[in-house]
Amino acid sequence: MKWIMKQTWRNLLFVHWAVDPVWLQSRLPNPLKADLFEGQAWIGLVPFEMDNIRLRGLPSMPLLSNLLELNIRTYVTCKNKPGVYFFSLDASNLIGVQVARSFFHLPYYRAKMMAGKKGERTQFTSERLHKGAPPAKLHIEYGPASSEVIMKPSALDLWLTERYCLFTKKCGHLFRGDLYHEPWKLQTGTCSIHADTITPPFRREERDYLHILYAKELNTEFFPFVKLY
Repeated sequence: MKWIMKQTWRNLLFVHWAVDPVWLQSRLPNPLKADLFEGQAWIGLVPFEMDNIRLRGLPSMPLLSNLLELNIRTYVTCKNKPGVYFFSLDASNLIGVQVARSFFHLPYYRAKMMAGKKGERTQFTSERLHKGAPPAKLHIEYGPASSEVIMKPSALDLWLTERYCLFTKKCGHLFRGDLYHEPWKLQTGTCSIHADTITPPFRREERDYLHILYAKELNTEFFPFVKLY
């Protein structure tokens, strides 16, 4: 099977916190099962910049080739295949949101977003504008803790990031989308969360331990979605 879309992700932050597996399972559509690391479930907040977006056989399209994205994700299995499940994906490009919702069955939402860099630090803000969607805001400052790439990522680092498919459900049908990318060049990350109404519904509390990783750049290839059920 040939890829249908390529993307480059830049200045990407992974902020993860642990949640109760039973609670997480109650939030997932059947037949997805919460994937656990040493008995613990995790949810992630992931802001990043996306560019060089292009469909196979076409050049990058000016109205679609660059956007900001912020997603809330978790980790699941289906028939023992591990993957990612998205609770929400906020994006800055209206056309991109419409395409993703219509053709890829993903819960994208239109948002007003800005990202600015000062040195290695990124100031990222997002305010959801999507009609009928729950309101959600975020103001976060983040970057790498050092210039060094983690030479031997931990088992948890790899479990959270090396995922090569995603699952989504729409109109009673479950779909799987596969993707390919080279292994992440991860760095330890840092962040300061100044305003946040997007993660509290997913049980992130101020006292929670946050597992934070940063990646400067990653090239990805996406393959056609397959209906599983």
